[in-house]
Amino acid sequence: MPQILIRRLDQHIVRRLRAKAASDGISAEEEARRILRRSLVGEVPVMPLMDFLRTMPDAGDDRIFRRPKRRPRKVKL
Repeated sequence: MPQILIRRLDQHIVRRLRAKAASDGISAEEEARRILRRSLVGEVPVMPLMDFLRTMPDAGDDRIFRRPKRRPRKVKL
Protein backbone atom coordinates (compact mmCIF):
# COMPACT_ATOMS: atom_id res chain seq x y z
CA MET A 1 0.00 0.00 0.00
CA PRO A 2 1.35 3.47 -0.82
CA GLN A 3 2.73 5.69 1.90
CA ILE A 4 3.28 9.40 2.22
CA LEU A 5 5.58 11.39 4.46
CA ILE A 6 4.54 14.90 5.45
CA ARG A 7 7.42 17.11 6.49
CA ARG A 8 7.51 20.42 8.33
CA LEU A 9 4.25 20.12 10.25
CA ASP A 10 3.70 22.68 12.98
CA GLN A 11 4.11 21.20 16.44
CA HIS A 12 0.67 22.40 17.56
CA ILE A 13 -0.96 20.50 14.66
CA VAL A 14 0.85 17.32 15.65
CA ARG A 15 -0.23 17.78 19.29
CA ARG A 16 -3.86 18.30 18.28
CA LEU A 17 -3.76 15.29 15.96
CA ARG A 18 -2.38 13.09 18.73
CA ALA A 19 -4.91 14.44 21.23
CA LYS A 20 -7.83 13.77 18.89
CA ALA A 21 -6.54 10.30 18.12
CA ALA A 22 -6.16 9.53 21.82
CA SER A 23 -9.71 10.71 22.55
CA ASP A 24 -11.00 8.39 19.80
CA GLY A 25 -8.82 5.52 21.03
CA ILE A 26 -6.88 5.19 17.78
CA SER A 27 -3.36 5.92 16.58
CA ALA A 28 -2.35 9.32 15.22
CA GLU A 29 -1.66 7.62 11.89
CA GLU A 30 -5.21 6.24 11.72
CA GLU A 31 -6.61 9.63 12.69
CA ALA A 32 -4.65 11.26 9.84
CA ARG A 33 -6.00 8.61 7.43
CA ARG A 34 -9.56 9.34 8.53
CA ILE A 35 -9.10 13.08 8.16
CA LEU A 36 -7.71 12.65 4.64
CA ARG A 37 -10.46 10.21 3.70
CA ARG A 38 -13.21 12.54 4.97
CA SER A 39 -11.78 15.56 3.20
CA LEU A 40 -11.23 13.80 -0.13
CA VAL A 41 -13.99 11.19 -0.32
CA GLY A 42 -16.55 12.51 2.12
CA GLU A 43 -17.95 11.14 5.30
CA VAL A 44 -18.58 7.41 5.17
CA PRO A 45 -21.61 6.68 7.34
CA VAL A 46 -21.04 4.14 10.07
CA MET A 47 -24.00 1.80 10.28
CA PRO A 48 -24.44 -1.50 12.08
CA LEU A 49 -24.66 -4.45 9.71
CA MET A 50 -28.26 -5.29 10.66
CA ASP A 51 -29.39 -1.73 9.91
CA PHE A 52 -27.60 -1.84 6.57
CA LEU A 53 -29.26 -5.14 5.68
CA ARG A 54 -32.65 -3.63 6.49
CA THR A 55 -32.05 -0.93 3.85
CA MET A 56 -31.75 -3.54 1.09
CA PRO A 57 -34.80 -3.89 -1.19
CA ASP A 58 -36.99 -6.96 -0.95
CA ALA A 59 -35.95 -9.45 -3.63
CA GLY A 60 -39.02 -11.65 -3.25
CA ASP A 61 -38.97 -15.19 -1.97
CA ASP A 62 -35.91 -17.38 -1.74
CA ARG A 63 -36.67 -19.62 -4.73
CA ILE A 64 -33.81 -18.16 -6.74
CA PHE A 65 -31.36 -19.37 -4.08
CA ARG A 66 -32.59 -22.97 -3.93
CA ARG A 67 -30.27 -25.66 -5.23
CA PRO A 68 -31.56 -28.70 -7.05
CA LYS A 69 -31.59 -31.84 -4.98
CA ARG A 70 -29.03 -34.39 -6.07
CA ARG A 71 -29.13 -38.11 -5.80
CA PRO A 72 -26.68 -39.50 -3.25
CA ARG A 73 -23.27 -40.46 -4.62
CA LYS A 74 -22.06 -43.99 -4.54
CA VAL A 75 -19.10 -44.33 -2.23
CA LYS A 76 -16.69 -47.23 -2.63
CA LEU A 77 -15.63 -48.84 0.59
